[in-house]
Amino acid sequence: MRSTRTVPVYDPRDPDVIDDPLPVLKQLQKSDPVHWSEKLNGWLITGYDDTRAVLTDDGISADRLMPFYEHQGPDMKKRISELIRYLNTWVAFKDPPEHTRLRTLMNKVFTRSAVRALRPAIERAVNRQLDAMAGESGVDFIQTFAYPLPAAVIMEMLGLPAEDTEALKDWSNKMQLFIGSATTSTDKYSLAETGAIEMAGYFRDVIRDREKHPGDDMISKLLSIRNEGETLSEDEVIGTSMLFLFGGHETTTNLLGNGIRALLSHPGELERLRDDPAMIRSTVEEILRYDGPTGATVRVVKTPHEFHGKKLATGDRVFAMINAANHDDRVFESPEVFDIGRNPNPHLTFNYGAHFCLGAPLARLEGEIAIQAVIRRFPDMRLTADHYPYMDTLVMRGVRSMPVALNSG
Repeated sequence: MRSTRTVPVYDPRDPDVIDDPLPVLKQLQKSDPVHWSEKLNGWLITGYDDTRAVLTDDGISADRLMPFYEHQGPDMKKRISELIRYLNTWVAFKDPPEHTRLRTLMNKVFTRSAVRALRPAIERAVNRQLDAMAGESGVDFIQTFAYPLPAAVIMEMLGLPAEDTEALKDWSNKMQLFIGSATTSTDKYSLAETGAIEMAGYFRDVIRDREKHPGDDMISKLLSIRNEGETLSEDEVIGTSMLFLFGGHETTTNLLGNGIRALLSHPGELERLRDDPAMIRSTVEEILRYDGPTGATVRVVKTPHEFHGKKLATGDRVFAMINAANHDDRVFESPEVFDIGRNPNPHLTFNYGAHFCLGAPLARLEGEIAIQAVIRRFPDMRLTADHYPYMDTLVMRGVRSMPVALNSG
């Protein structure tokens, strides 16, 4: 039975909540940890242990695409059919055994050694973006650095020409409205469908070229797995390429933007890092916890559950609020404090269990290299506004624009 108690109202469309959802989510964490949201027509899970339980529960499914699609009318199904066609190949939306099959195949190409081999490319991209900023009195940190850097790295990883970045960025941004569960966009379905069609067509052409001229890039490696007799369809190669591109830059862009802002907003911690550069690894982990790039992850109930006295029915949507869980004071001492030396720091930003983020090692490596280089090259960087509005999305957490000053003038 759903609770009728008076509890805080979580409204994801409220600009104040979009900018800072933690106050209301922390109240729910204490008063109603399994909260039915009329606004979202789903359950909000805000506690750390409860979130981790949801992420590892076989009775709560990662496949939220097909139940959503099957509940749509014929017109809506037609409007988003191609979007669902390709997103439905993403390992992030799969349960075992399909998840196990796809994850095993992806692990063959997205290895730790492959990530380590990208270090020179990351360092070149970092220096190139910092050189472009040199001589400027101020820049938009997101548009000048935090977006172009991971985009350049993922383009190199996929073996794609740099001049195609802007087109891919546009298609990715359109898809993000759907994938990120935007709450105020009125045409997100049409835009996301257009983005998916364009991006899929682009990768289909790339695949045709790689079949004739294979290289050492991730797409060629995915094709080589298919050619070895593994069960990886062309749509799955296209979808996985789209996932690499989308996941490989969106999360890291937000990590860099949120991270630099956290450091500039906490000058004591910034000075601490400058005094001890070896703290960069724990700094990135604290950024991931304190204001991480993942606001929530969405699941669907497969089998009826009773959770904290609430009955979760088959088909109910569950929103595991990751950043709220990362601020649970039953797990993190003084979670509201930004502490770059925090240890232990078992945040859930990269998910937990079977769906732990495949790209986590790459995001961490890019974060460590980039943030260290930025604070070294621009010691006088400072924020130029008190407020930078966050994107309208439940799933991703970040801003599209963040002007900063680069000198002390």
